[in-house]
Amino acid sequence: MKTLCVDLGGSRVKLALMTADSHPQPDVFEVDSHAPLAQTLSLVAQHAAAWGQPDAVSIALPCVVCRGTVIACNGKYTDAVGFDWMRWSQKTFGVPVFLMNDAAAALLGEMRCGAAKDTDAAAILMIGTGIGSAAAQDRRILTGRHGTMGMLGGHMAIEMLHPRRCTCGATGCLEAWAGTWALDEIARQEDGFAESALANARKVDYRALLDGVAQGDAVSLRVFETVARALGMGAVNLIHAYDPEVLLLSGGPCHSEMLMQRIRRYVRENAWTPWGQVDIRVAENPERSVLLGLIRE
Repeated sequence: MKTLCVDLGGSRVKLALMTADSHPQPDVFEVDSHAPLAQTLSLVAQHAAAWGQPDAVSIALPCVVCRGTVIACNGKYTDAVGFDWMRWSQKTFGVPVFLMNDAAAALLGEMRCGAAKDTDAAAILMIGTGIGSAAAQDRRILTGRHGTMGMLGGHMAIEMLHPRRCTCGATGCLEAWAGTWALDEIARQEDGFAESALANARKVDYRALLDGVAQGDAVSLRVFETVARALGMGAVNLIHAYDPEVLLLSGGPCHSEMLMQRIRRYVRENAWTPWGQVDIRVAENPERSVLLGLIRE
């Protein structure tokens, strides 16, 4: 079965015509997730035109998906809510379309072909502009009655004494302490920021933060410890909520061994898992795991 797999990311779209046994390199193009959805989908159709007829279209988005329908978005692809996906797919490709949350698709892809292929109970924490999550038991993605089970790990509260406003409107969310969008504000509130290595960055992100840490910059180290602790708390929340054997960490910051060590140590010291230790792993296919999870079998 040939599936046109489409990963609608915040700044890039990745797509490929895939089967269970064939995983070609995806086509990638830049996109503005605040642009009209119809404009982005038109580009998808143009890029896929040369590949022939798919048997199905499968699309992942950074949105809440419930029973095949986008029911909520947080700043990206907001007009996906209420969009007639099936009509678009039938008109454009003559086949049905299937929708998934992007973190759920990434976890499924890693369980099929990546770092979690040896377990049937896993969760994922995706560290990027925001914080995404998903969980699976018996090799099935948990969705719950309303589509939000497992996917709101970035919006679990981890802080009450110094609550920061999150993009979702709540305060104290993990994402407000560890999402890339929050790092610049967190750093600038530190004493000594103007004299720190971070002051040279146009906007503080994980790359700038880790560069500052490598230089031994005091402000960078303080911010790093704050962020690492927040991610450790988020990891423990997922473990307590969904009982995984394997917790995957995915995203560019996960290439930092120092960050991974901090998260693993926090989990080891704070997670209550009487049966043993959760195996914390770095995702093997972060650039392709979403597409691999979208393949229809």
